[in-house]
Amino acid sequence: MKDSLFGTDGIRSIAGTYPLDEASLGRLGAVIASLFPSPRVLIARDTRESGPAIEAQLARSLGRGARVLSAGILPTPGLAFLTRELDCDLGIMVSASHNPFADNGIKIFNRRGEKLSARMEDRISAGFDEKRRAVAGRPRPLPGIAADAYSDFLYRCGSGLALAPGNPLAGSGMKIALDCANGAASPVAPPLFRRLGMHVTAGHARPDGRNINSDCGSTFPPALQRLVARCRADLGLAFDGDADRVIFADARGRILEGDRALFFIARYLRETEPRFNRRVVGTVMGNLALERALNRLGIEFLRAAVGDKHVYRMMKRSGAILGGEPSGHVILRHRQTTGDGALTALFFLRALRFFGCDAAAAFDQLVLFPQETLSIRVRRKKELAGWKAFRQAAARFEGKYGGRARLLVRYSGTEPKIRIMIEAQDRDTIVKTMPIFQSLVENEIGE
Repeated sequence: MKDSLFGTDGIRSIAGTYPLDEASLGRLGAVIASLFPSPRVLIARDTRESGPAIEAQLARSLGRGARVLSAGILPTPGLAFLTRELDCDLGIMVSASHNPFADNGIKIFNRRGEKLSARMEDRISAGFDEKRRAVAGRPRPLPGIAADAYSDFLYRCGSGLALAPGNPLAGSGMKIALDCANGAASPVAPPLFRRLGMHVTAGHARPDGRNINSDCGSTFPPALQRLVARCRADLGLAFDGDADRVIFADARGRILEGDRALFFIARYLRETEPRFNRRVVGTVMGNLALERALNRLGIEFLRAAVGDKHVYRMMKRSGAILGGEPSGHVILRHRQTTGDGALTALFFLRALRFFGCDAAAAFDQLVLFPQETLSIRVRRKKELAGWKAFRQAAARFEGKYGGRARLLVRYSGTEPKIRIMIEAQDRDTIVKTMPIFQSLVENEIGE
């Protein structure tokens, strides 16, 4: 079988290049149509200028037998929600998440609003080079309906926040700053939080097709910190381009990323949610301090491979309703089937109200171990298991530092890079050991 089209989070490339060129999109649509005859398909996109063309090409390639509905600009979790609500066979999101505007991508969801299984991804990849078919069709727009339905769902999930008494740090009257990354959160998040009675200052909420994720959003925290300081907000939220992740900032500008959000929401669910089975799913990148803090509360921390689809699959197997990644992807499985930045924010706010605290107190509840990740471009991806020198260096690391530090080495699923992550109770350990692994990689396979 050919290499999989799917990386860590769907198909991703520079728009207009393989596999997002017109011919490839035609083959992709033909493969999907062969696996799902006469499908009812919902398509949405983020704010990139290449989105409408890719959406139109996909709709044509699905063929006349498909009924294609267009939700227009919508967050990825909104697409997952509406795929279920509208009883569609598939949901297709055109987005490259946190990547620059020149990139784009495709995420595919099944009728339950879940990302496709590994088996289905393999079937699509296997059939990709075999399908060539002339097709014709166009998506039927759902003007206004999609965003409104998703916003109503989020409003219901924020139930009670709009009725909160005068405490300005826990509901109505709270001052929040929103960095919408000039992406799909722009038309959804500001009106939602205003509807919940909060005082909202929205930044980077004017997409022009090219400014998505540009020095803003969850991957550029300084923009959120400046916005919080400028409007003297109690809490800051920053989404990524397709709004399936969020990071927070307290009033002092300190960033609360995914691990801190997971811990705080886990504490809240432990006290309030009968379906919470005292299991939280993270990834191999999750901080060791998070695992230990959850364990002290009697909560098991399970680690999946990197990527929210892997987190979700392990959540289903373990019965967990909470999982996520340090990047800010958080899945609340009793409400959603994928990471949802706005939903995560609502549960974070509910936790603030429940515990009667502000974001600064939430920040202070978890002291993370220092962690550093180094990405190195490589000319080839050498098999790590058979790389003797690297295995020996890793064994020496484990023997010396044991439970006081962690080493994780993995290749990127979307780029020709290797990522070396070292986490330790003291930063000196990272300073001493990172150059050893960096030198090994650069001398052997570095670009």
